[in-house]
Amino acid sequence: MDERNILFNNKSFFDVRRNYQSQLNEEIKSFKRDYLLSVNTNDVIDYLVKKYCFEPISLLEDKIEVVKQGEKDVVDRSWGEPITIRANYYIFAVPFTGHSELFLYQPSTFNYNPPRAEIRNSELILSIQQNENNPEEIKTNLSSQLGSIKTYLAWINADALQYNSQIKASITQSVSSRKAKLLEDQKTLSSLGFPLRERKDSMPTYISDVKRKINIQPPVANNKPYQPEPELELKEYEAILKTLKNMIVVMERSPKAFANMDEETLRTHFLVQLNAMYEGSATGETFNYEGKTDILIRVNGKNIFIAECKFWKGPKTITETITQLLGYLSWRDTKTSILIFNRNKDTTNVISQIPDLIKGHSNYKKDFQKISETDFRFILKSKDDAERELINTLMVFDIPK
Repeated sequence: MDERNILFNNKSFFDVRRNYQSQLNEEIKSFKRDYLLSVNTNDVIDYLVKKYCFEPISLLEDKIEVVKQGEKDVVDRSWGEPITIRANYYIFAVPFTGHSELFLYQPSTFNYNPPRAEIRNSELILSIQQNENNPEEIKTNLSSQLGSIKTYLAWINADALQYNSQIKASITQSVSSRKAKLLEDQKTLSSLGFPLRERKDSMPTYISDVKRKINIQPPVANNKPYQPEPELELKEYEAILKTLKNMIVVMERSPKAFANMDEETLRTHFLVQLNAMYEGSATGETFNYEGKTDILIRVNGKNIFIAECKFWKGPKTITETITQLLGYLSWRDTKTSILIFNRNKDTTNVISQIPDLIKGHSNYKKDFQKISETDFRFILKSKDDAERELINTLMVFDIPK
């Protein structure tokens, strides 16, 4: 092995992180307006985090292998005069996980005797030379080399983790700030009252690659110009859900009054409460997109909330209702809810099945937040546009017969 294979000695990690921050800033600046306003913000942040963060290195010592053993002539100066002798050598492969480039960077803490090894793909290649066959001495030599490497790994991994934490916060702040500025620019442009001339020679929006060990693909957005649209704020969404839950409290306190009601009659009670909030804008069984939906709130002619009410009839209730709801949604509908009424016993068993049923749906993307034992909030992909995210809150209610 080449004796020049000194690890952790190529360049300072301080310089590397500074260069990465500069590259990150330039990439965020390069995002075209229509791209950044159309693509999901969390997807952009996730892409940049994966691209600019480092995965710390871990040595897989339980998978070390001897890849080669042999003899070679070496010069021995033990007795003063140099003499050539025949010595044994052993080549060990030490697998590892993480970003191999970290082996090249000098950590903020270091000494003046860095370890040596050759990096081949996801393995470190260590060489041990032995004049006599002594297994214990070979093991001791290997352990010493690994110890030096692990000391440096502890230092560089600590630097990488600190950098990761800081860069994640920087990415979130920078992307959000740029998107906010673009939205403000768009608002100003729209208020001028003049159409924007489209360039005939404009090229499709894309994100250029930065050389990195792993090819991280950016989230895809369509190339259509961004058009601002009405959106239900999260606090209003929460207010609607609170109104629905308050109605359930009434039902739970007077179960006999609601024991024999069907879905349509129960829904009517929710509509009464919602219309008190939105001045008659809440309707039931309104035709929408490919079908009709149970509860629909419209403000200024735009849908701002859609919900489905269902009695629990087994696991298929969840998957079928999600599919049904997705069929109702138009491109701009993003805040939704599913109300599950359980009239059977053992509501706890029903609740325990729901997380896996939600995650098993083909349009499930990720959990949004855990609200309570009976409320589940998650993100769905639109049926016709994978870039479009829909927030759904599924609530389970016990309505005894």
